[in-house]
Amino acid sequence: MRVIALANQKGGCGKTTSATNLAASLSRLDKKVLLIDNDPQGHATLAYGFRERDFSLSTYDLYLTTDILVEDAFLDINPNLHLVPAGIELSAVEQTLARESEKEYRLRNNLRRSAMPYDYVLIDCPPSVSLLTFNALLASNEIIIPVDPSYYSLQAVRKMRETLSVLREKKGHDIVPHILMADFDTRPRFVRKIMEELDDLYDGELLDTIIHHTVRFKEAAGAGLPVVQYDPESRGSLDFRNLAIELTDQEVEVNVTALDHWVALLHGPQVTQAGVVFEADFPRAKTVRITGSFCNWSAKGMPLKCREDGIWECHLDLDEGNYEYRFIVDGSWLPDPHNSKTAPNEFGGANSLVVVS
Repeated sequence: MRVIALANQKGGCGKTTSATNLAASLSRLDKKVLLIDNDPQGHATLAYGFRERDFSLSTYDLYLTTDILVEDAFLDINPNLHLVPAGIELSAVEQTLARESEKEYRLRNNLRRSAMPYDYVLIDCPPSVSLLTFNALLASNEIIIPVDPSYYSLQAVRKMRETLSVLREKKGHDIVPHILMADFDTRPRFVRKIMEELDDLYDGELLDTIIHHTVRFKEAAGAGLPVVQYDPESRGSLDFRNLAIELTDQEVEVNVTALDHWVALLHGPQVTQAGVVFEADFPRAKTVRITGSFCNWSAKGMPLKCREDGIWECHLDLDEGNYEYRFIVDGSWLPDPHNSKTAPNEFGGANSLVVVS
């Protein structure tokens, strides 16, 4: 799963246009996509035709309510595309969390607890380096920095790369940057000069695809549709199809601290000769238990023990078969954030799934 933030502290550079249309284009390549509107302006939500009266749960709840997960809050756009919407209440998150510890990890921790059967997660950020943006960056392993043809944008790219350097030095978090030329009319001489500067400064980071200027983007947003649906034959639609293909063709290498440990976690439960080993990374939990079809969904569940490294663990002796399960974390029933295998449940969500063979 690739988690990509779309961010630039300069406004009007095409972040939301890029996020919404890239999400739609990836879904048309048969990729499972989650788009998170992380901007209090809610423009990504508006771009898909939703108003605040159309939803009750939003990105705000992912930050402030521990028992609300992605699968509770998303809206269906199409079978391959889900949207977590946002409204003006998201602007209250920074003040509400002002005195909280590890507030910059709220979004990342929620994604880890949620069922995430996606190939791509795109996070549309506000035009500022705020707590919301830091949460998105720390939850992501890549960033797309849209750049419009102005020298202010060149300065904004430098500022964003300084921010990424701070995250690397202070948090030990590396993010692969991609720079996207957005809303470019390539005919004027000064635009071509900006393109040359971008190519000289960011050769390895500059995406090949150029998103050309067209009025179709504004028309599509006004209609509450992505441009690939509003006008499939337009230049803008072709540009975003090309961008989606370019991203899917990439081989992205991300340096991750303690790689062996995280690879084990990301593969979910481990089936061994001695039984099935379940591991759970809930560092702030006081109690973690497991329940599932192997114990008739007992409300009490079975306890996990916390190891010295902070990981909760238990071993179960299970016969061959398919088993659905959930963790009970301080009383909240949560899917396994490190297991991509899921099965739909009767409540409209998903349970984690382990296959013993």
